[in-house]
Amino acid sequence: MPSISSQNTVATSGIGERVIGTDARDGLGGPAPNLTEHRLGFCGRIARALALAGGFLLIGVVAMTGISVLGRYLFNAPIPGDYEITELACGVAIFAFFPYCQVSNANIVVKFFTGFMHPRYRTVLDTVHSLVFAAVAALIAWRLFVGGIHKFADGETTIFLGIPVWLGYFFALPGAVLLTVVSILIFYRYLRALR
Repeated sequence: MPSISSQNTVATSGIGERVIGTDARDGLGGPAPNLTEHRLGFCGRIARALALAGGFLLIGVVAMTGISVLGRYLFNAPIPGDYEITELACGVAIFAFFPYCQVSNANIVVKFFTGFMHPRYRTVLDTVHSLVFAAVAALIAWRLFVGGIHKFADGETTIFLGIPVWLGYFFALPGAVLLTVVSILIFYRYLRALR
């Protein structure tokens, strides 16, 4: 796994910039909270494992799609219902990636309006952002749970293969719950850094 050096690395776009490996608390007398996976302990390791599982799931979807396309063109026999499997698997994989993205601070940050701000104010803004992110993640996890229960009670299935739709909700739920936990931990770290 690549490590972040103490040098500032800047990835720029036409709109703003994302600074990687910088101290968000410049001028505050202490180091920025280290939010990398090894600093979040068990949650960081689980987030990484979940992201790897999501990656393997997507590799499986790509392989299945390739086999289905070849089967369709060579033998006029695609994999039946491959699009239904793809829909469910991609939704689950996306939620598997979210926690690791948050842990590794890989969300897209555009500093168009905040680039000129004092570092302390940016840290305050990051703290508020972490709290809002945790609240939104909790809302998504709650709605996935409630939606999954409703789909289970309704007995709704996919049209072609008859896969229960609630499976997609409940397989995506661990990623949403872990995203919530990780976001709360990151909020707590930013809050401690402000003191």
